[in-house]
Amino acid sequence: MTTVPVEHQRDSAEYPGKGRRVAVLAVHHVDGEGRPHAGGAEKYILLAIRALLRSGACVHVGYSGKSIYERLLEETEPDRLTVECTGWLDARLRGDRWSRLALLTERRRWLKASRADTVFAIQQDCGASFAVSLLAARSLGLRVVSSIRQMPPTERPPRLPEIGRWAAVLRRNWSASCCDAVIFNSRRVRDAYARIYGFSRDRLHVIHNGTPVIERAPAPHPNDLLTIATAGRLTEAKGVDEVLSVFAKIAVRVPHVRLVYLGDGPLRRSLFLRAKALGLSHQVHFSGYQPEGEALLEEVDIYLQLSHREAMSNSVMEAMARGIPCIVTDVGGLPEMIEDGVSGLIVRPGDVDGCARAAERLLTDSALRRRLGTSARERARRMFAPGEFEARTVRTILGVQKHAPSPASALCGG
Repeated sequence: MTTVPVEHQRDSAEYPGKGRRVAVLAVHHVDGEGRPHAGGAEKYILLAIRALLRSGACVHVGYSGKSIYERLLEETEPDRLTVECTGWLDARLRGDRWSRLALLTERRRWLKASRADTVFAIQQDCGASFAVSLLAARSLGLRVVSSIRQMPPTERPPRLPEIGRWAAVLRRNWSASCCDAVIFNSRRVRDAYARIYGFSRDRLHVIHNGTPVIERAPAPHPNDLLTIATAGRLTEAKGVDEVLSVFAKIAVRVPHVRLVYLGDGPLRRSLFLRAKALGLSHQVHFSGYQPEGEALLEEVDIYLQLSHREAMSNSVMEAMARGIPCIVTDVGGLPEMIEDGVSGLIVRPGDVDGCARAAERLLTDSALRRRLGTSARERARRMFAPGEFEARTVRTILGVQKHAPSPASALCGG
């Protein structure tokens, strides 16, 4: 991911965060060898922290998993960014399961030691992983903001006999009630939490992710080879099995095409074996996890995101920003990103035949690929502007007005 040092931005930035200190609570995915992934949540964490630093705020991060902050620490003065491995969430991303008094006291002690006036929690567990931490922050009179990055596990509120689900609803509603603001990255996700968990709408904010638009040369086509790609963790939720099924149908009818999986995950071996059994092993490639995976999109002609559950896909956003036409499923926030038939194509979840027909259209019609790709880039320019993402994120976390004064200095108060 391309980054810009905080110091290089200071002369032109506004500093609504001067004198503010934000405690950020986060967790990072790791692979089987303990390496952190730079997935959508991790990118969001880094972008949000960078925005807070550029606003003039000081940040203290309490994280679980492996550190992803080495580069940011190198760019930033030691007194403005500090990080600490708290280990509050386990490997399954489960966190504050019990509101024990001892745990509440421990969290209050930690927050006092951080000297924070604001707590910003990037939530897992559909909005309840840091439940006790949010209560502790509220009890100390701090400003409390959380960001929820996942679709809820169900699309409907519980019925009366479903006691277990009612407990989950109450727990998540209680966590949200501790917050001054809750940030979502799509309207559909926000509306689902309001409907299912009863979140108060006046506290809910939709802030789309941000990414720079990248003008790229047309993808090279040695021997007329066309590339289809999908990105993300290789899990059932990402629809990676359906991607291979779609490709198997396409490969019979369209010569000189290959499929690239950009990412890693538990289904990699089974996908490899299935591709081999289908006689497609020479056309299906697995890049594995790449720290700078966006660069691999430069050679992609069509991007597929056939997720079963998705909030707002960073990979789709990055493909759009490069002018790559995308085919996505009608789930979560994906249809908010794409105008069907204008800046991409939308298919029903699990509709392998429909997706194969859509992909074949794009592969065999270069004019359609160019038209949808150009429209996708322009939509990304309008919808995912990094400056708008940064400004709205800072204002929501800090609770400042839209037009804040610009202090001459970005130094934090003691």
